Amino acid sequence: MSSSQPSAGGPSPKFTLLNDRYRLLATLAAGGMATVYKGQDMLLGRLVAIKLLRERYAGDPHFVQRFRQEAQAAAHLNHPNIVTIYDVGQDVVNGRERHYIVMELVEGQDLKQALRGRAANGRPFTIEEAVDAARQVCEGVGYAHRRGLVHCDLKPQNVMLTADGQAKVTDFGIARAYTAIPNTDERADVVWGSPQYYAPEQAAGAPPTPASDVYSIGVMLYEMLAGQLPFESSDPLRLAQMHQMMPPPSLCTLNPSVSPQLESIVMRALAKDPAQRYRDANQLARALSAYALQSAEQTLMNLPPVAPPPAAVVRRPTPPSSTGAPSAPMITSHAAAPTATPAQTGPDVLLWLLAAIAFLCVLGLIPLYVLVYQAYQTPPTPRAPTATPPNPTAALPITSGNFKVKTPALAGKTLEEAARELALLGLGIRVAEERPDNSTAQRVVLEQRPPADMLVDPGAVIEVVLSKPAEAREVPGDLIGRALDATISQTLATLGWNIAVTEALDFAPRGVILAMTPPAGSRLAAGETLTLTVSSGGRIALNVDMGPVTLEAVTLQRATYFPGQTVQFNVTWRANQPVGRDYKVGWYLFNPEMTAVLAQGEDRAPRHKGLPAPTSAWNSGMIIEDTYTLRIPDGLAPGAYGLVVGMYDGNGRLNVLHPGNAVALNDLVVLCRIFVQ
Repeated sequence: MSSSQPSAGGPSPKFTLLNDRYRLLATLAAGGMATVYKGQDMLLGRLVAIKLLRERYAGDPHFVQRFRQEAQAAAHLNHPNIVTIYDVGQDVVNGRERHYIVMELVEGQDLKQALRGRAANGRPFTIEEAVDAARQVCEGVGYAHRRGLVHCDLKPQNVMLTADGQAKVTDFGIARAYTAIPNTDERADVVWGSPQYYAPEQAAGAPPTPASDVYSIGVMLYEMLAGQLPFESSDPLRLAQMHQMMPPPSLCTLNPSVSPQLESIVMRALAKDPAQRYRDANQLARALSAYALQSAEQTLMNLPPVAPPPAAVVRRPTPPSSTGAPSAPMITSHAAAPTATPAQTGPDVLLWLLAAIAFLCVLGLIPLYVLVYQAYQTPPTPRAPTATPPNPTAALPITSGNFKVKTPALAGKTLEEAARELALLGLGIRVAEERPDNSTAQRVVLEQRPPADMLVDPGAVIEVVLSKPAEAREVPGDLIGRALDATISQTLATLGWNIAVTEALDFAPRGVILAMTPPAGSRLAAGETLTLTVSSGGRIALNVDMGPVTLEAVTLQRATYFPGQTVQFNVTWRANQPVGRDYKVGWYLFNPEMTAVLAQGEDRAPRHKGLPAPTSAWNSGMIIEDTYTLRIPDGLAPGAYGLVVGMYDGNGRLNVLHPGNAVALNDLVVLCRIFVQ
């Protein structure tokens, strides 16, 4: 975490020591769920960053679980481009539990601060700086992908930059294991990510995959190169639609320094269909590395030739004079003797020879680049060899005195990569088994025997299990229009496919299958992914934090109306704690500019499914489903009008602490926009 951010509310809270070990020194940043402090580990004597869950969430199991999940997700990620987690714990302060995470203190600023600072100073990121920062982010996130973890919320605020240009990814607070099949009901209540940076499938409410993280990195790279986001809107619903349907503006138009090749890399990362993107951050990192290597070689080849320094003019001896006395040779410079007769010299053979050697060296880099590019972009499919004899001349890393070799980790590597690495250690390789697996497009090592980090004799042969394509089956053609129920899910699961469910805003009954990727009739092998897009039933997840309560979602019957018609919508509230006082609900229709109220419903106490449900009776975890109606005034011009709601009592409106996926105006929540024809 950054140590250069301004204080966000004083040097520390009322207490300054956690568990008699961690002293809180100053506030670094404050978020909706937690506050980050600069601190000192009194036991180890080092400066750290301490993320402290806000007091009002300490008694809520939902928030505590999410907070601890961040520590657990990142604790096992040891990579130079990921902020290191040192410790996680809790302490009782003033009779209440306080939960905290101790992490590496990063001296620097986050990428968003860097973007704003450079824009203010008129010094945007160079092509090289942007590509290098994005590549480092890919390296860190790719390390998490290889361990089955997807970040879910990549944005510039979660990327720290040190003074020497190192990038570190932080905040794995909503990271998820992408190998698990999500529960549809649970998934539909959550939209992962930040609206400006999340992928189209995240905008639709689907759980993220590694390709979703790739999209977010693509948005950040686009922002660094163009100086602006590809999509911007103050309306979350409109922003989601832009991510799903609109192409981003041309990068080359916004920044002529961006080459067509680099724009092609960014556009592939920003593809609407996850299958058309780089499959994970590792693949995008290789593409960016290959581009940087090619750019460096082109720069080398385009350097102007170095001119030789001006030589002295040598006047050769003249023939003997008539008197027979020889003339002395004279050496003078151009400056000293401008009128002297220039020497008649031949070509400088040494200079031409050196130039020819330099030119041949540069030419020699071209096939090297081709080999490197092919290795990263289109690695060949290896033959499955029998045991490969070790290289007898390889240097053998040995342990002290016992002449043993430690086995490297081979999982996820191609057969050629594994064979090369083993050969360098003086070890051989043998394919013991080929197992159907479609988790990657390449044939890679799934297991090894003996496992990694074991000591073996020099010359030992390591057995590996290699992946191979699984049997393909045809995607059924009768799923569109059917409700995704347990029977369909179980039937598809028996085929060995990974089933990903994407929810799109649609007013068909919730769960009805709208589309499939790949389409019906395509062939999928076991282990490959079938993505089903289902209707949200008019439900829009909002997750607005209003302190004691959360406004979770709004559900409409349709999005388009005519003047004089009545809008009916359902709002889902959730109590975060016992509310203990009575609030009323007010709901309104605003003009398209969101500056004036055009219609207002009856202000009243909440109801749950038509029955009175006063907020004074709400307890932690209680869900309230309330329905509201509003008549659209006659004579309204066609346009998009804001549907707005708020809670209040005699002291004023209940504060909106964090708008979630909605927009807040003076503690009123813009649920969505309806379209009047």
